[in-house]
Amino acid sequence: MTKNNIKPNLFKQTYHFIILLISMAGYVPQNADFFRDILMVVSLAFVVMLNVFLPHNPELGIFYFLISEVLYIGFITVVLSKDGLRHWFVKKWGEDKGYLNFETLVGFLFFNNAASIGYIASANPGNLFSFVDKYLIFIITAILFIGGFTVKVLAAKVVTIDIYYWKDMFLGRKITDFVVTGPYKYFSNPMYGIGQLPAYAVAIWYQSPDGLVVAALNQMLVFTFYYLVEKKFIKRVYQDVSTKHAISKSTFRQ
Repeated sequence: MTKNNIKPNLFKQTYHFIILLISMAGYVPQNADFFRDILMVVSLAFVVMLNVFLPHNPELGIFYFLISEVLYIGFITVVLSKDGLRHWFVKKWGEDKGYLNFETLVGFLFFNNAASIGYIASANPGNLFSFVDKYLIFIITAILFIGGFTVKVLAAKVVTIDIYYWKDMFLGRKITDFVVTGPYKYFSNPMYGIGQLPAYAVAIWYQSPDGLVVAALNQMLVFTFYYLVEKKFIKRVYQDVSTKHAISKSTFRQ
């Protein structure tokens, strides 16, 4: 690579990385529209309001988490099941527009689900690990957050944002092949497993018992969705692949 090409290539990679992060957070820029923009602006404004004006309201935090969790898990379960509402989306808007509407709503739920977990930890800090040196707490949380976040980003980059948002399940058919590169070479479930570590890291940083409980509950419910809905789709659509790779398919997800 020539020196003249290094800067443009670095800029391009940085740009795509930023777009990936924003997409994972719940807003997919390349599919932006007015309704999606409004949902994200409202969500951001709500989270800022909570942290500025109501920074220590654990009751509100619990309510926020419960509402966002029920809507998130409930929505993807009801829509992505074999005979779920995905058929209504396609019938009403067609495959392309139907999926984009689904993706918009899932992104909104992604964002608020993650925000609620962070807020409940910060709103109700504790002293669970008061016997541990604060510098050790910092090191532990940094390792958990950076490690989990890195694995999740690398996994999302490998499988693409379409799979991250369950486009294959929405359409009811295979849209990509299995991958065994990146985190998939070493972990059976980087998205649902190690990818959830940042939530625990935030809870540990605030030493919040509520934060740890909701992080564990969220992960448990995500795995419940996998076993009750997603695994059936994998067997139905990807039944021609080996069992090992079929299990790896679960790593595509949030």
